Amino acid sequence: MLPSTAELLAIARHFWPAPGPGDSDETSPEYVRLFKRWDEAIQDLPQWHGFLEHLDTLLPGFTLGDGTGPTRVSFRCVAYPAKGIPMPPIPWAVVGCMSILAPVFTVYGISFEYQGRKRSKAQLHLDPLPEAMTGTARLIAQELKARYNVSELPREVAATPVPVVVEWTRPPQTTLFDALFDSEPTSVP
Repeated sequence: MLPSTAELLAIARHFWPAPGPGDSDETSPEYVRLFKRWDEAIQDLPQWHGFLEHLDTLLPGFTLGDGTGPTRVSFRCVAYPAKGIPMPPIPWAVVGCMSILAPVFTVYGISFEYQGRKRSKAQLHLDPLPEAMTGTARLIAQELKARYNVSELPREVAATPVPVVVEWTRPPQTTLFDALFDSEPTSVP
């Protein structure tokens, strides 16, 4: 069941500091709680890797990456529509994020521009996604719901401002998306 917007705002405030002189102090109560939650979530990495292996069987012709990292508050999978080593330049990717702070997930797209073989720019795509991404996004969303019993966070709720500092994002720019998933959604491996 999707938590209410008020519950999600309370979760964000519980794990991220309010703006102020000590908002980057890693010994603040919020950061202590956040780091403890990450330590707990890391125990679920084997299950997450099993999920990625399962997705890999459902997406032949795709390369699946794990975008999970300690600077994010979600498990992230990245589906690239190409295979090969080295991977050729690809036009887009679909990212599925499952929050470690609340029972919610989101799926979004990223399109890439290149200078030669090097990515030079990435553009975030939310609803509606470009047509090429929709089937992959739908599959990832279905699998996240089925495997983890999480709810998709509606875009309008994800865009709700929250009065906390998430990494380098400060109010009034900070949203629930930043606090529950990732403040740099286009940064993928």
